[in-house]
Amino acid sequence: MKRILFLGLILFLPACEPDDICSDSTQTTSPLVIEFFNIENISDTKTVPGLFAIGVDAEGNEVVVDGEVVSSRNKIELPLDVSQNQTQFKLYQNYSVIDGVVQGNPDTITITYTSESVYVSKACGYKNVFTIQSFEIQSDLDLWMIVSSVAINEVANENETHVEILH
Repeated sequence: MKRILFLGLILFLPACEPDDICSDSTQTTSPLVIEFFNIENISDTKTVPGLFAIGVDAEGNEVVVDGEVVSSRNKIELPLDVSQNQTQFKLYQNYSVIDGVVQGNPDTITITYTSESVYVSKACGYKNVFTIQSFEIQSDLDLWMIVSSVAINEVANENETHVEILH
């Protein structure tokens, strides 16, 4: 009788499912990944000195990008706004602040996209997958980013380069 009662308890206890905990390795909403290449030899990546990104909201106000730091690198990850269909950033080359004045060369990029919520799992919920419609570098008198191309128009994997920029 004790065995039957024990087996009955085991059968009615809630069981953990493998997806009850969202693993750190599970892909969630991916940032846009931009990689920079040498305009003189397009197969070579090229470091951007003092690269720094600042978001620009719909009213034209500058917005801090969480986790963004000034560093020389050839790749940058930028978050797209899931509540909008367009996001703008100023990407600075040689960014610094001297006596409260921002120094460097900013180029403004505009990404237009659609967004779709995709179910990941019970533990992880949903992620947003973006499809890039257009990527533009705003023209100015001192462009440091010369040419861009969308390498992968679906922003779903943070381990892939979505946009390539020659400078």
